[in-house]
Amino acid sequence: MTEEIFWYSHLEAKASREAAIIVDAFGERGIDIGGEIDEAEHDRDLHRGGIAFMYDRDHILTREQYLGGEGGRHGPRRPVDAKRPRGVLDVFQDDDHRVPEVEVIRVVGDVVLLCLNPRRHKHTRDHDYGDEGGGEHADVLDLLRLIDEELGEGIATPDHVLTAAQHLRPCSATEPEPPYPTAGPYPAVCRDGGARVRIFQADTGLVAGAAETFPWLAGVSGEPDPRESGGTILPYGGHGTFVAGVLRCMAPHAQVHVENVFGTAGSARESDVAKRLKAAFGFGFEIIHITASCHTRKNIPPQALEGFLELLRPYKGAICVAEAGNNHTRRPSWPGAFRDVLSVGALATDWRHLADFSNYGGWVDVYAPGENLINAIGTGTYTYQIPPIPPGGQATFSGLAQWSGTSFSAPIVTGLIAARMTRCGESAREAAAALLAKARSQTIPGVGPVLFPECHGGEERCGGGCGCGCGRCGHGEGHSSGRCGCGQGGHGEGHSGGRCGCGRCGHGEGYGGGLWPWVARACDVLSGGSRH
Repeated sequence: MTEEIFWYSHLEAKASREAAIIVDAFGERGIDIGGEIDEAEHDRDLHRGGIAFMYDRDHILTREQYLGGEGGRHGPRRPVDAKRPRGVLDVFQDDDHRVPEVEVIRVVGDVVLLCLNPRRHKHTRDHDYGDEGGGEHADVLDLLRLIDEELGEGIATPDHVLTAAQHLRPCSATEPEPPYPTAGPYPAVCRDGGARVRIFQADTGLVAGAAETFPWLAGVSGEPDPRESGGTILPYGGHGTFVAGVLRCMAPHAQVHVENVFGTAGSARESDVAKRLKAAFGFGFEIIHITASCHTRKNIPPQALEGFLELLRPYKGAICVAEAGNNHTRRPSWPGAFRDVLSVGALATDWRHLADFSNYGGWVDVYAPGENLINAIGTGTYTYQIPPIPPGGQATFSGLAQWSGTSFSAPIVTGLIAARMTRCGESAREAAAALLAKARSQTIPGVGPVLFPECHGGEERCGGGCGCGCGRCGHGEGHSSGRCGCGQGGHGEGHSGGRCGCGRCGHGEGYGGGLWPWVARACDVLSGGSRH
């Protein structure tokens, strides 16, 4: 291999090691992953030497309307000659010695994938290309610069890599560690909650036997986790099991299905993720939970994930929850940065401060505990890869692990949503809107809206003075302060004595910028009214 292939060799040490794990794992599948170093020139909160973004070096994403192709030409022309606008394929044709063959593959909706090296990837089933072939390698980033100059930024984008990686920049999100021998799940397991709520979890799969071994995971289904087997736990092995465990602690009766979407070192290309998420419609989910994220070239939204969300939007009651990411930056991380995705950052162990690995900013909707949580990982020996634990050191796990990251704060929120759906008879969006109102009433200065793990006993039910936090029971009373958290019941007061979070109470106080466009609508649904 040449030095050019090891683009990550000049990264900061932790990020370099994490990138090497991911690149090598994709390389075993014949996929060439590139990346850019983040010099942090425009991000004062970042350390230099992290990863700006990762991408497939043979893939470009665009919309079908921007393809162009035969008939596309430079410059003005008479209407009679205007057969087709000039598009992405026409830019390729200007430099066809570097892009001799392109295969166009539909991903989701009108988003298409342009494979610049079909001989290597062998996507097509209609043609036999023979050997993989050689030739000069087209530089995706160079091609994108040409497309940007002629057609505009955002017309074409890389096929970004989403990852659950903990160390794309220097931070204290950890590899799993053994807990104290007497430790149990933390947060603890609730007695009930989440019955009949269907959740699709895009993760690394489920450790074999986990549903039989850990009582709070009973009934959870999923694909096998390929990174935990035979007494060995590879990097990111058990991640999906741990996340499902945290979720189930908050909603022990929820119907959770864990797919192995991020099985390549905890990572996947966005085109593959979008296709897997589209397939999730067959599961009939109400909540889709994504446990990986990515930064993008020029902070442009990833097109394949955007295409999936366009399919999700007509399902008015369903929501998508995603981790905020572990890069300690305001820079948007996707899919959490989409306006209609609930993004969750992490609180530190004291539950009063931001975890020093968590992303933050106006695009993060809520924060929940995400440091030193304890849950199921499986059984086996894990070899550490990244400092501060010396690489090569080993630990043996006998079921539980202690782990940190926004991957683990997010399922707390998903579990709370599921539990509330059952308790209050709400849709996922209605429950999320009410919980966000509660989170805003608990805002920690310098951090933002927060939610904490909590369980609700059988006496707290909707109807008859139960204390349902949304006021659907007719009393307009909520948890903590005894007032309605979303302005229902005529009191117009929020949790902990605060004001109404959605502006429905007549005080005119709204969510402000950065939160979901459908939150106010959800309160409309709850009250049967219309927006002010």
